Amino acid sequence: MCSDAVAGKRRKASPEGPAAPLGKQALKTQRTRERIISAVISLIKEGGYSHASSSRIAERAGITWGAAQHHFGNKEEILDAVMNLAHERFAQRMADPALRAGSLAQRVEGFLETMWAHYQDDAYLAMLEILLATRGFHEEAPPNWEDRFSRDPLVSLREIFADVKLDEARAREILTFAHCFLTGLTIERVFEQKVRNTQRYLQRIQQTVLAMLKEP
Repeated sequence: MCSDAVAGKRRKASPEGPAAPLGKQALKTQRTRERIISAVISLIKEGGYSHASSSRIAERAGITWGAAQHHFGNKEEILDAVMNLAHERFAQRMADPALRAGSLAQRVEGFLETMWAHYQDDAYLAMLEILLATRGFHEEAPPNWEDRFSRDPLVSLREIFADVKLDEARAREILTFAHCFLTGLTIERVFEQKVRNTQRYLQRIQQTVLAMLKEP
């Protein structure tokens, strides 16, 4: 399964009680969609964005391109599904109650280590390549783009550091700094395979973010 969010083969829970199991056809549809998304991620990992052509996606997923279109409509919708998956995984990681416990320094360490772990996730790396390769080609931003890729991480940041008075500008500054630093380190790791002194870099960003949080 490529998506933790749809694992368990169950429908979305209703307010009245536990979710009912998926029917046979719905389960088949879910599995096919997951194979398509997984195919895109693996192809991008192997050869970059250009490697994930429509024909290769269909071949890797074990279906025809017409069947892939039946499930997603077009390639852009498949790419949006990959980006949604990356965001879902980020949200799941940031929801860990352990990130909200401990001293300020411990929470900074946990927050940044969680971000760093996420940035090594194949779904995130695929999303990064998709965004770089398709910038400027979307007629309009995908639905709820701002909420998914900007507002939600800010909400997590405020929850984890609820005892720190952060206005909107400083919260965005901290998140942007951490994102840019870790993304750069991630890209360097993609090119170099193994970056020397990674732990030292992570310790330095932890010290910087901790200092930013302590600013009056």
